[in-house]
Amino acid sequence: MKLILVMDNDCAIGRDGRLLTRLPDDMKRFREITQGSVVIMGRKTYESFPKRPLPNRENLVLSRSAKAIDGAEVFTDIESVLERVRGAGQKPVFVIGGAEIYRQFEQYCDEALITRVYENFGGDTFFIDIERSKDWELAEASIVLETNCHKIRFFRYIKKRVI
Repeated sequence: MKLILVMDNDCAIGRDGRLLTRLPDDMKRFREITQGSVVIMGRKTYESFPKRPLPNRENLVLSRSAKAIDGAEVFTDIESVLERVRGAGQKPVFVIGGAEIYRQFEQYCDEALITRVYENFGGDTFFIDIERSKDWELAEASIVLETNCHKIRFFRYIKKRVI
């Protein structure tokens, strides 16, 4: 499984239940990377999308409520989600948020695709400082790009293996 997210200089990933900013290049990259995959998210993240479910993906929602959601499979516990993705075959699996979902699934992920926005947005929801984490190491980094008047960079981290 892979984590995929955008964060600012303070490791903020959201504010007031929404993304920090609109990044067209990142959204395009997200669509391309996650096409044909399984995506895992919380209910609030699912409800934040203008178009639901995310097309051409299997949408899995982890929620405290077992209430059905059109276009998504709903699970009330992480073990059920993990069992479901084990049966996903060869499809890639992405954890796409929010913060609590990232926290719950991080230990099961072996890769993190992070878009870093070189600004501070005063967020109220945060991800770990992966650059300083003893559990992750940098595998790839893009050049700095400018999109929608923001400087961004794409990073790929891999989970360190304990020997």
